[in-house]
Amino acid sequence: MVCDSYPSIIIDSISFPFSLEEEIVQESKNENKILPILKESIARFNKIGVNIIVIPCNTVHIFIEDLRKVSDVPIINIIDETIKRVKDGNYRNVGLLASKKTIDSKLYENPMKKNGINVILPTSKEQNELSKIIVETIRNKLAKNRKNVIKRIIKNLIKRGSEVVILGCTDLQIILNKHEADVELLDSFEILLESTFQRIIEIGGSK
Repeated sequence: MVCDSYPSIIIDSISFPFSLEEEIVQESKNENKILPILKESIARFNKIGVNIIVIPCNTVHIFIEDLRKVSDVPIINIIDETIKRVKDGNYRNVGLLASKKTIDSKLYENPMKKNGINVILPTSKEQNELSKIIVETIRNKLAKNRKNVIKRIIKNLIKRGSEVVILGCTDLQIILNKHEADVELLDSFEILLESTFQRIIEIGGSK
């Protein structure tokens, strides 16, 4: 059976102070301040009775297991879905662009290492540049030529052996199209969307 109607998509847009987002993204600290707010969002979804929950933010997935414990329904994991795409492509050396918190938490590194995949990260200087760009994007105050900075970082990842590069922050796809680099880019946001649509079709077909 195929789903014969559009699903209801309920969005809970959670806002945090810019200063807190900057601390998490750029300085990799104080992330626990947002966990209670995220749990409140899950509780609202539970009350409404949704079928699945999607979190379009890589960094927030540091709390994925905590959130799954309080959720009545499955939460799609953007990290897992992106790594599935890496495995499907048989890549062994993968570059990663993400927030400092995502990098420090090894959200991608640990599971990929278990699968024999080498993760190549930007240098400390490049990571600082990248984190600043992410914060600028969040604040809607992106400076000029930021796309060129990201392209330069990607080129350096390629020189160091990256066969593919993950856009491991959903804000990066706003700046750089996946066709604008000298290597294949795996856009975690796009992958999450595709996985979500597939899950919706499966849910519709099971009714």
